[in-house]
Amino acid sequence: MSTTKGMVKGVVIGGAIGAAAALLLAPKSGQELRKDIRSKYKQASERTMQWASEANAKTKEIASQVGQHASELVDKTLSVVRTAKSEAADAANSVKQEVTAAANSERGSS
Repeated sequence: MSTTKGMVKGVVIGGAIGAAAALLLAPKSGQELRKDIRSKYKQASERTMQWASEANAKTKEIASQVGQHASELVDKTLSVVRTAKSEAADAANSVKQEVTAAANSERGSS
């Protein structure tokens, strides 16, 4: 995540430096230069907003997928726990019946 942020920062800063250098080194009048700087700034701002919007949408999509997978995992875990609990209760009842039957058998033979 921090690598992506660093890369985006680098692209934005590098683009801004490159655009500024190109504008400042071009032989233009002050008025033309300021107009070009405003235009390039506006373009860079729009691109940055678009990238931020796309990153936001992608983040929401990934968060939704993670939430869905987590919910599925919780459901599966609860199902396994319920099954194990039911099987343990059945086994306990079976052992109880066998012990009771054995105890009754012992009483009857004494």
